[in-house]
Amino acid sequence: MFEMASSSGSDSDDSVQTEEERDSIREDLSKMSFEEIMKLKEQLGAKVYKEAVLGVNDDSTSKSHSKKPATFKRLNKNRPRELSAKRQVPFISIEQKKSSKTEERVADPRFDGNCGDFNVNHFKENYKFLSKVRLKDITRLRKQLRETTDNNERKALQVEIQRLANKNVEEKKWHIKQNQLKREKLEVQQAIQKGLRPHYVTKKERRAKELVTQFEQLKKSGKLSKHLEKRRKKNVAKDRRQLGFA
Repeated sequence: MFEMASSSGSDSDDSVQTEEERDSIREDLSKMSFEEIMKLKEQLGAKVYKEAVLGVNDDSTSKSHSKKPATFKRLNKNRPRELSAKRQVPFISIEQKKSSKTEERVADPRFDGNCGDFNVNHFKENYKFLSKVRLKDITRLRKQLRETTDNNERKALQVEIQRLANKNVEEKKWHIKQNQLKREKLEVQQAIQKGLRPHYVTKKERRAKELVTQFEQLKKSGKLSKHLEKRRKKNVAKDRRQLGFA
């Protein structure tokens, strides 16, 4: 105990002595001119001058200024970087957690890419029965059309009937085209088996065959003249638009 007390007492005496020395040095400097003070500073050096007169230690100041925030290293580059605990972790309430959760999305497995690839042929074959359903709807809507007297309702019914009829026509055309492609593929395979050079039908040839088939169907149904008149009016309107008369 005595030794500790004596050491603390000696430290306080040294600090008092150094303060007295600095006071005496400052008093001597006050009597000197500015030019003499600058010469003294050059002779002693800036570091010694500051320690003697001002009691400033450059080592302590430089160390305090050179302190940088600690950087945390990762043991593995794939691990997340450790953050300083000085930054406060944000508080997230239970309501915020519930609201941040993504809502469950109801997806149709027929059109979801995660449930497999979409096959047009399988889809068309599986839903081929819809053509019969549309025919029943067309019959029901035509009955409503005959019974109604409201002009707006009649127009809406006519539009819906035309839409369903066009959908059935498109489905029929698609199936006819697929059957034609199957026949062409079969003909190519048979030619290869017989050792003959197969003939691959071009798009132009296929389009010509489709037009011939369409022409024959219209001729059988008696709608050829009506179809030609419709095409003529469409071409005339197109020509007028191109010439700027529309």
